[in-house]
Amino acid sequence: MIPASTQQLAAFVFFAVMAIVSAVATVAFRNPIRNAVGLFVHVLALAGLYITLSAHFLTAVQLIVYVGAVVVLFVFVIMLLGPASEPPADSAGRLPRIVGAGSIVGVGLFVARVVADLQPARPDATADFGTIETVGRELFGPSMLPFEMASVLLTAAIVGAFAVARGYNQGKVRMSSSTPSDASEGAES
Repeated sequence: MIPASTQQLAAFVFFAVMAIVSAVATVAFRNPIRNAVGLFVHVLALAGLYITLSAHFLTAVQLIVYVGAVVVLFVFVIMLLGPASEPPADSAGRLPRIVGAGSIVGVGLFVARVVADLQPARPDATADFGTIETVGRELFGPSMLPFEMASVLLTAAIVGAFAVARGYNQGKVRMSSSTPSDASEGAES
């Protein structure tokens, strides 16, 4: 897409840099609250990128679904677990981290080069391309089953996160089906 103006290009570059910096911040900090704030800023930056690309429906969905639901859910789980909880001790040295980071950068550069070399033919956009009616027809037509499967998967993930958080708040996660009274009776005999 060729930018319509210098301002549009500047806005795109601003939101792209903000998305990259916030994505790195999301995974780089050790404090879970700062990770959630980085994710929040990243999602807002992606919404800004969608605006510069004139994808207003995707911008609305991005803000409603991710900012309104996913980030709020992450903050809720962080608050359940306790924001001051310490991460487990990391026994990996610097060499595996450097090798891993170098591998990720190398694979990223390779993929970027392959994508840059590909010049797929883009079909001409029709007048109704990207409208709410077209998206709704596609979403609730042939794509309805994958959409519903994703909602069931997200519901299962929420229930699992809540169960794990509840277990940590009670002192430890219990993996057995025995009750505390069963364990005390076994210890007495």
